[in-house]
Amino acid sequence: QVGYLTSSHRHRFLFSGEDSPHHKGVRNMEKEKENKGKVKTKASKEAMRWADDDEDKGTIDREPEGMNTFDIRMSQEPDGLKAAYKIVDCIKRRGVCVCEANAPDQLLESAYYEAMELFEDGAFGPPLRVHDDRSMLESQLWGQALKDEDKVVWVRDAGATSGATTSASSSSKMNALKLLAKNMSDFAGGLGEPLQKEMNLNFDRIGHAMLSCYTGDRQYSLHLDNSHGEEGSDNEGLPDNGMRLTATYYINTHWEPDNGVEGGLDVFLSNPRETPSSASDAKKCPKLRVAPHADTLVLFLSEKMAHRVVRTQGKDLKWFALTVWTLNGAAMNQMSKKLLAMRSRAAKQDSDSDDD
Repeated sequence: QVGYLTSSHRHRFLFSGEDSPHHKGVRNMEKEKENKGKVKTKASKEAMRWADDDEDKGTIDREPEGMNTFDIRMSQEPDGLKAAYKIVDCIKRRGVCVCEANAPDQLLESAYYEAMELFEDGAFGPPLRVHDDRSMLESQLWGQALKDEDKVVWVRDAGATSGATTSASSSSKMNALKLLAKNMSDFAGGLGEPLQKEMNLNFDRIGHAMLSCYTGDRQYSLHLDNSHGEEGSDNEGLPDNGMRLTATYYINTHWEPDNGVEGGLDVFLSNPRETPSSASDAKKCPKLRVAPHADTLVLFLSEKMAHRVVRTQGKDLKWFALTVWTLNGAAMNQMSKKLLAMRSRAAKQDSDSDDD
């Protein structure tokens, strides 16, 4: 259901000024030999406690002043490779980087219009559909990242898919969205080499893009996209779902400064080299607040950086975001096996308790 592209990519910065689709159109993704290196991630030894029931204790480290403050503006980066290393340097220091992607205004306006049409057609629905034992297991793993997602469309080459009934005409309404999703995948893929060299972070595939809508009176939960436990410890927690880098891109051309940050993102700035042990600990850290205005791309570490959508109010305004995840294939191949083993152990313990 989540799906993924089975190759990583060379440096492609299709949002940048020189390589913008406005100037040169869409380039085909170049396949790169899959990274066969050992997965090297380290998670907290403490059991993850993500009951989001207390108030923030940290301060706001940075918030929009009229519009978002960007770490990188792609319009000012003629060299894509150098830009990739600048972005990775920011992620290495803070765990997150906020970029102005430099997509053409007309493309963004078309994407927003398509998203609204999909919403009006009833194309949005729950992100995961449980129909057998395997999908039930996978939902537990992907559910970490999709905790608060209830209005979603998966953007694929074949068109839109979701948990809701999708009209036959929906796939024809996604040209701009599919182009942006393609550009995002290329952009994230271009970070693969510097992430591996500078942070020993490895991925070899990229998930299908998820189009989310945030609207209504809602409070969203703080979470990690990949809160796996430490392999071999007494309390392993959930298996590694393979997510390494999260990329979220906003397409809301109707955003105005008066709208504030509703439907945007809070990223809690804990140590990017460690995993926060709980929601309470993460909330003690300063937070980076991002408004959902168009052409804002937020990149952060899926395993390390706790985050949440900013509370929304009322049904009049709808905020749309595209998200892709870079994925480690070796971890994904093991996750279902590990979860099945954990369930088997739990069932055996229950059986032994009944016998007692």
